[in-house]
Amino acid sequence: MIFRYIISQTGGCMTYIFGCTQAGELFVVDPKYDNVEEIVRFADEIGMKISYVIDTHTHADHISGIRKLQKLTNANIYYSEVSQVKFPVERVKDGEEIKAGNVKIRVIYTPGHTPDSISILIYDKRRDESWNEPWSVLTGDTLFVGSVGRIDIGKESSEEDLFYSLQKLKQLPDYVEIYPAHTAGSVCGFGISGKPSSTIGFEKRFNNLFRINDKEAFIRSIRSFNLPRPKEFDENIKRNLEGVL
Repeated sequence: MIFRYIISQTGGCMTYIFGCTQAGELFVVDPKYDNVEEIVRFADEIGMKISYVIDTHTHADHISGIRKLQKLTNANIYYSEVSQVKFPVERVKDGEEIKAGNVKIRVIYTPGHTPDSISILIYDKRRDESWNEPWSVLTGDTLFVGSVGRIDIGKESSEEDLFYSLQKLKQLPDYVEIYPAHTAGSVCGFGISGKPSSTIGFEKRFNNLFRINDKEAFIRSIRSFNLPRPKEFDENIKRNLEGVL
């Protein structure tokens, strides 16, 4: 299995590229528009095909490169089944799986940051023949290293949705590595660590919001943060729903 990530120079955006070298197929998750050429070049250099492209949610802080990447590679595009995107995509449900050689992903529906937020569990058959034990999870903007996602992105988002989504992630084994869609510098959360990855167990112990198990206490904590909403959010959401080529 190959696993790489690209950290954007602005906004702390993370793009993930991974797949099975034996099958020669790659998954790309949360491609930023400005990084598309770099993603395609990397795939060409290692001689693998980009087959599956996923956005964990409708992004508000940047323009997604998902349609541009699909046009260049003819890959399949995947979004949550509740996404409001206006271009052709494959819509995935909670628990749905996609396999490519020795790599498998499973979708977890984790709304709250946005109504269409999903997280992606990654399994590697070479590590576990039974494919029952995930080794990592791409958490989108639901769970960050050191923080959680803001809940004022989509009009239907809510603190309660985010609380229950985080409870889902807490059920994963402590050893599972987490890779969020943003690191420090992002406006999609608050107090985000500059560290690009962590584990479920570490975050349960040291992430002040993730470790709250009482719903009302969590809601009070989230509401205590009065974050300014960047003016470009609405325009970025509109463009991402339409798809930028």
